[in-house]
Amino acid sequence: MTQTLGEVLLDTKRITKSQFELAEREMNRTGSTFGEICERLGFISHDEVLQFLGQQAETPFLDFSKTPVDGEAVKLIPEEVARISKLIPVEMKEGVLTIAMAKPNDVNAIDRLRQITNLTIEPRIADEETILSYIDEHYGVAASPDKIIEESLNQAISLEEVEEGTPPLIRLVDSILAQGIKEGATDVHIEVDESVGRVRYRIDGVLETAFILPKKIYRAVVSRIKIISGLDITEQRIPQDGALRFNYNTQEIDVRVSTMPIAHGESVVMRILQKPRFLLSLTDLGFWEENLERFKRYIQKPYGMIVVTGPTGSGKSTTLFAAIKTLNALEKNIVTLEDPVEYQIPITKQSPIHEKAGYTFAKGLRAILRHDPDVILLGEMRDEETAQMAFRASMTGHLVFTTLHANTASAAVARLLDMNIEPFVVASSILAVIAQRLARKICPKCKESYTPSEEELSYYEQLKKLENPIFYRGRGCEKCKHSGYRGRMGLFEVLEVNERVNELILEKALSTELEKAAGMKSMLEDGIDKVLKGVTTIDEIRRVVG
Repeated sequence: MTQTLGEVLLDTKRITKSQFELAEREMNRTGSTFGEICERLGFISHDEVLQFLGQQAETPFLDFSKTPVDGEAVKLIPEEVARISKLIPVEMKEGVLTIAMAKPNDVNAIDRLRQITNLTIEPRIADEETILSYIDEHYGVAASPDKIIEESLNQAISLEEVEEGTPPLIRLVDSILAQGIKEGATDVHIEVDESVGRVRYRIDGVLETAFILPKKIYRAVVSRIKIISGLDITEQRIPQDGALRFNYNTQEIDVRVSTMPIAHGESVVMRILQKPRFLLSLTDLGFWEENLERFKRYIQKPYGMIVVTGPTGSGKSTTLFAAIKTLNALEKNIVTLEDPVEYQIPITKQSPIHEKAGYTFAKGLRAILRHDPDVILLGEMRDEETAQMAFRASMTGHLVFTTLHANTASAAVARLLDMNIEPFVVASSILAVIAQRLARKICPKCKESYTPSEEELSYYEQLKKLENPIFYRGRGCEKCKHSGYRGRMGLFEVLEVNERVNELILEKALSTELEKAAGMKSMLEDGIDKVLKGVTTIDEIRRVVG
């Protein structure tokens, strides 16, 4: 008799008896599958669920990072079949076509593939969303913005038609968003100058021009975006803020919209708030082993404060939630205060700030302290009142995680003192300060080694001492859109508040003295290490760290 997924996980000691019983109760209550419940509760990762399901169905799990999709194999299957059955051809060898499938037990789909290709079909179980993204990558999104722009130019679009939404205009705005999401953009910029409009995507922290909008089309696009995000279409003299929800590959994605009057019209920026399905682990973030072990040690402390600092968009929230993920939520009461709630964490009370309704960080923190918390995650210490309360919480038996805007770890300490937090409170409460930035990684597909020039070696003192160093860069290819980079990782520095640092904080010593006493590796040194190991480039370190 075939074991259920729950029985397999229990027998292999992947989950405990109490976790098994909790997941079963939730499954009966909600109607979700056992795997979905375990994943939601944080007992097991999504990939592990797929691996166990594959074992049940005697279908191997396919890891796309180890088996990339072959474009030639994709050509063997029509797009319609791939989209309907949620599958993607991966490779074809010696008359055998390997197919990644969300539902590998779909015998009708497998039979149809055999008829179409006249090949032996080898199904593999894989993540559905990854399959859908590969379908978009290899077959293209439904229609490219360029084609719809051509179609729209042939129509004279009136204000009434904009309000009603003509089919080409609806498809153009949808296509602009879909293209941005597909390419991993965090922001979509729609702007205009004297002659033309343009659409730019912020990908891996850098703005890239996607396509040009004729002025006539630009005006219609801006108006359409304002309508669907609840803004006043007739008001163009003042900034407006709105929001919309966009459906992409069956996933509902929130989009924050901001407009601003500029010289030749209006600028629109759409922030894509795409929630990742899976939180990164601490090891995925880019910490070197020494810093990672330091960080892990402090996460397990029963009380105190851990501060993550860096500019907006530097990945602070991702780091904090990766840390929270390591805690045993079944045995602790973890409460977060966020603006807005970015990641859904299993068995965690997450409270969104609503300043218009008077629900501020300070008010929320007061409420949390009456909620018997063990661990508090405070999205940001924005003001003195919130900071004072956060430190009080960390000194009364709570572990507090929070963020602050400062350029370096030592500068964060100075910033707290500027917020009128007493030096003895800072010194006795803070366990560690982590400063970070995000740097682009070299594209693995087109990575090549080279000998750096004298000019490159002169950028930093640490490089001048190297003998015959080898650097790496991306030549540029289709995969990275000829940028030479794909994906990002963190650059970190970790300031531990040891006994000597404690004394220096009490003395209000300079930041340089704190850094020296902490014996820390700076963010620049972390970046240079990653250059020498071939993870990123010296140009990227200069761009990000300076």
